[in-house]
Amino acid sequence: MALETSEEQGNIISRRSLLDILLVIGGGIWGLGMAGSGAIYLWPARSAGPGESVITLGSLDSIAPGEAKMTQSRGLPILVIRLSDEKFKAFSAICTHLGCVVQWDAGRKVIACPCHAAEFSAEGQVVSGPPPGPLKEYQVMVIGEEIRIKVG
Repeated sequence: MALETSEEQGNIISRRSLLDILLVIGGGIWGLGMAGSGAIYLWPARSAGPGESVITLGSLDSIAPGEAKMTQSRGLPILVIRLSDEKFKAFSAICTHLGCVVQWDAGRKVIACPCHAAEFSAEGQVVSGPPPGPLKEYQVMVIGEEIRIKVG
């Protein structure tokens, strides 16, 4: 069995040193992955081009008078209410208080927020509760037999 010189021993990486190096490299890769994920989550979304300005909800028959239908545009919920045969209203379905999703209460003819018992009129105005302002309204167009909402 040959004895190694001290110069040869200095060039050999011990098992412990190798594990330390691999642990540092692995931790660095994990840290970069976590930082990258956090940056993607926190970085503001960029528009990939012109956004949709008009969305089609469906046919006139898709909502009965006095009823409502939920749709979305750019990931945000929109509440469309058919108040009568010819009158439609569309609002952002995000409560202006804390951002909860509101719903149409057809029995009471109000838009209700389930989080803090806030209520909005069929015109989107605050009736009760803590919201600081009315719901954002969108223009509704009936073209032929289709219901369209202008969101841009």
